[in-house]
Amino acid sequence: MRDSTVLVTGGGKGLGRAFAEALGQAGARVFITGRDVAALEETTEKLTADGILVEAMRADVVDGGAMKDVVTRIMAITGRLDVLVNNAVDPGPVGPTADVDFDAWWRTQQVNVAGPLVTAQAALAVMIPAGRGRIINLVSPAGIKRWPYATAYSVSKAALLKLSENLAAELRSTGVTVLSYNPGIVDAGLTREGMRFVGNTDDPWLDRIGRWAIEARDSGAFTPLDTAVKALVRLARGDADVLTGLVINAEDDLDARISERRASSR
Repeated sequence: MRDSTVLVTGGGKGLGRAFAEALGQAGARVFITGRDVAALEETTEKLTADGILVEAMRADVVDGGAMKDVVTRIMAITGRLDVLVNNAVDPGPVGPTADVDFDAWWRTQQVNVAGPLVTAQAALAVMIPAGRGRIINLVSPAGIKRWPYATAYSVSKAALLKLSENLAAELRSTGVTVLSYNPGIVDAGLTREGMRFVGNTDDPWLDRIGRWAIEARDSGAFTPLDTAVKALVRLARGDADVLTGLVINAEDDLDARISERRASSR
């Protein structure tokens, strides 16, 4: 990925930080955004010490002006934006949907659906004229299967899947690809935070989420973090452009899927 420029939203911690590090190690120049200034500074310091070209910018993905400013800054420095990784996420409130706070529920839709759209629009303003680019939207089984008591997160991820599908179809002739990437359940980010709830909260619904995550880990349902990160790098590199519009899972046999797609397109 040498000479490539990548933007990772929510790149200051958790899975986003792991993605940023791996992309930088692969040779990309990495820009990260987020709202947690301390996390952004810590990540920048750590990655820079490891020889990675990285710059952090505080920005909220639902702020269209802020995301346009981010892309403007990237273009001023590098003159190109090759890959957007829409990783920023709001886990949303948990509990019975009949009782959940609406404002918190809606905020999740704003971050997890409107955020990727706003950021994609800012990125596409430079990708389409360049005739190339990749947008990778982080999705989840929560958007495919039912996740009762976590409807804010589940509904937002379902909507993001459809946004990716439609956007990919619209961009098919532009040279820009759009992929939905499911990294699996990994011991990082939201999942790790969820496991910490167990025994440390008075909220029975948070405790329930945490216990579910621990059971998933203990049953072997977790995807190794290294597997999730390596697959993301392959997508960012362009290996799976032929799969634009589709959902790619971290543990898929990616080469087999690519071959099947190419064969069916002949």
